[in-house]
Amino acid sequence: MKNYFAFIDESGNLKSEDFFGLGMLLVEDVGKLYDGVKSYYHKVKEISRLQKAKTVNDYFANKKYEDLAKIAASSQAFELKFKYVNSTNNSIYRDMIGKYFSFADCHFASIVIDRKDPKFHPEKLYTNPWEMYLSYAATLIAGTMGNLSSCNICVLADDLTKPKTIKNTFEEALTVKIKQKLKQDGSDRNIFSVARLESHSSLMLQVVDVLLGAVMFDFKKERGLIAPKLLLRQEPVVEKIRNLIKVKTLAEHFTAHKPSYFNVWPIKWK
Repeated sequence: MKNYFAFIDESGNLKSEDFFGLGMLLVEDVGKLYDGVKSYYHKVKEISRLQKAKTVNDYFANKKYEDLAKIAASSQAFELKFKYVNSTNNSIYRDMIGKYFSFADCHFASIVIDRKDPKFHPEKLYTNPWEMYLSYAATLIAGTMGNLSSCNICVLADDLTKPKTIKNTFEEALTVKIKQKLKQDGSDRNIFSVARLESHSSLMLQVVDVLLGAVMFDFKKERGLIAPKLLLRQEPVVEKIRNLIKVKTLAEHFTAHKPSYFNVWPIKWK
């Protein structure tokens, strides 16, 4: 029986934005993938450091002390994110994508919810966005596990703010929902742990952010939600994925098996 780690991240907002997405990276040998992409992390981080240093020098030279104070007070840690892709670093993100797809055993799967769909009425199915998130996260995990033989999964999810009215922990609630869905097929697939992580502490969660961000980019692009300047900056990274998995757009329901598993599932409301 194989053991896997499942890293989960979300993109968008279930209450306000047009699209909300969940992405999951399922990987057996975390160490090899980590070592493979870490150099790209350092390259982007160094560009960010130099840009920040230049900004600090400019503010100081122009006596913008209030702006300097804001930078000094910021506690935000560096991390790779699709929204940070720009004309200065997009070639590095693109190369990182190429390296990621050299790991044939990786599984990436995503669910995308279109809140502008006229049939979108989540209140008929879920009591609140928290329940909706848990349900689709469990569906994403259990569905991907269904493509594997007998296995054990450790789920590591980006930290999610829990409503104060909810008593059960995120870990308890998600574990229950996943096990309920796994029971339905009677398979020998188990969840042995669920835990939350801060995204800046996990390079694997950051990889999920980039892959999911690319998927969301194409959905937003089709709806005309990507500004022209942003389109020029981020398109090369998304185009790299399209070319590698041989699809024209990521904004549709499909599964690619080469160079590694890549699935996109837009939810269709009845």
